[in-house]
Amino acid sequence: MIRIAFASLGCKTNQYETDALAEWFRRHGFSVVDDRDKAEVYVLNTCTVTAEAERKARQLFRRYRKLNEQALIVACGCYAQRADLSDMADIAVGTFGRSEIHALILDALIMRGALSADYCTAFMDVVAERAEVQSILGKFIPYEELPAPAISSETRAFLKVQDGCDHRCAYCAISLARGPSRSRSLPNILKEAQELVAHGFSEFVLTGTNLNLYGSDFLRRRGAGTDGELSSPEFSGLSVNSVASGDLSDVIIALNRIEGIRRLRLGSLEAGLMTQEFIDKIVDVESLCPSFHLSLQSGSDRILHAMRRRDTRDSYRDAVARIRKAFPGAGITTDLIVGFPGETRDDFEETLSFCDEIGFLRIHVFRFSSRPGTLAHKMPHQVPSEVVAERSEILRAKAAQLAEDAIRERLGQTRDVLIETFDERGRAEGYTPEYIFVKGHSRRANCLQEAYGVELPEQGSIVPMRIVDIEEQTAIAEII
Repeated sequence: MIRIAFASLGCKTNQYETDALAEWFRRHGFSVVDDRDKAEVYVLNTCTVTAEAERKARQLFRRYRKLNEQALIVACGCYAQRADLSDMADIAVGTFGRSEIHALILDALIMRGALSADYCTAFMDVVAERAEVQSILGKFIPYEELPAPAISSETRAFLKVQDGCDHRCAYCAISLARGPSRSRSLPNILKEAQELVAHGFSEFVLTGTNLNLYGSDFLRRRGAGTDGELSSPEFSGLSVNSVASGDLSDVIIALNRIEGIRRLRLGSLEAGLMTQEFIDKIVDVESLCPSFHLSLQSGSDRILHAMRRRDTRDSYRDAVARIRKAFPGAGITTDLIVGFPGETRDDFEETLSFCDEIGFLRIHVFRFSSRPGTLAHKMPHQVPSEVVAERSEILRAKAAQLAEDAIRERLGQTRDVLIETFDERGRAEGYTPEYIFVKGHSRRANCLQEAYGVELPEQGSIVPMRIVDIEEQTAIAEII
């Protein structure tokens, strides 16, 4: 049995794509192993969002070669799209053509004598058809379906609904690597969701390069997304037109109608999506978690303008106010970049004060990383690295303080927690609907067996817990 290993760097979209590719090989007789083990094939889904992400990719390629000098090494993803990785990988596929990766690997293994040609005969017609379609449609084809559902190794499922981005933020190389926005058809989204429910998943995270743009391309592609059975219960109340050209709210509403989906989470969003009309459409969706990751990047209007962002402090503030009115107690998380070219001390102080004003539950802090091909790459007034490092530490401390404040505000409150794993003390670990990390134990003893008898709660189950304490940025809770 041929061993194949997969690894993913960067975003949840990359993880989704990796899970889908791994599932195809698992279903076709390969042994999917950890990428720290010896394998005949290594597949790395790369990231280009920072120079550090690219460095990690090169490091992993070298490690794979040391593990097995004769291994077939495959690079895919954003870094592979933006750079020539032929000196490190035997096969390089960027952010399109991923539906053919399995065929490329099979062909390479046949050429090496590791597989017989008979093994692959059944797949060759499909591969030829895909290659013909892609040659006609050009570089970035309409949303590219992968050959298998993405079966995650985690307790929640990632469900990709969109790819690419039409925006050109000054610092971002992802839009260059991923191409224009392409939306997945609603029938295909629902079909995969039903498959994932059948595999036991009850929590779903919607992911994409820019979820805000879901549906924007349907108007440019007449008839896109209309394949499938529109009379099924999931489409009740949705017109054929909305299935073909709706926005993200139509996806949320349709997924909520699938039996077995208990939780829906949204991936990274921009505040501009949170109009009153959009919120009114999703506010009564029972499965939707009150957790919203609204990417900000800076709390300074001057820097936001230089970044070519579409938000201002006022527009972002208004979006958060609308969310909290509709979803009391909602968790608001964000991304912030430190050290963008031209960022002054005053700009940074504005970011800190805005964090206090919004009261973020969680902040992902990134040091500015200059990406070739972006507008910011050649901007003057680059911030010295030591200043960036200092501001990064200050902002991380602010993020920790705000995370602890958010937990203190919820002391004594009860939340349903999806159990993901157990720590060394037997405490159940997982997240509340608003995305607070919790460790739960029995009220009578730090032993789950005492709370549940012989049967411990299973990984993936959702149980009520009362928040009673805090350890740094973790909520400590009693299982009810």
